[in-house]
Amino acid sequence: MKAHMWGSTLVADGKLYAGDEDGDLTVMAASKEKKVISETNLGSPVYGTAVVANGVVYIQSNTHLFAFANGAGKVQRPD
Repeated sequence: MKAHMWGSTLVADGKLYAGDEDGDLTVMAASKEKKVISETNLGSPVYGTAVVANGVVYIQSNTHLFAFANGAGKVQRPD
């Protein structure tokens, strides 16, 4: 990860989720071989552990709460 990790990793649906102090969120295949599925920067540190509830993965950064689900689309922000 090349940065401090304060939260635990989460394994769900064959994937491993890990966030770090640089704000990077990495999703990897939960397998013996290293296979990165996705990497993104959330814009602020991730100090907690991701949580899954009702098919949604919730990840909190220092400033935001993100919710990821299949087919969710883009969320419209109120003005």
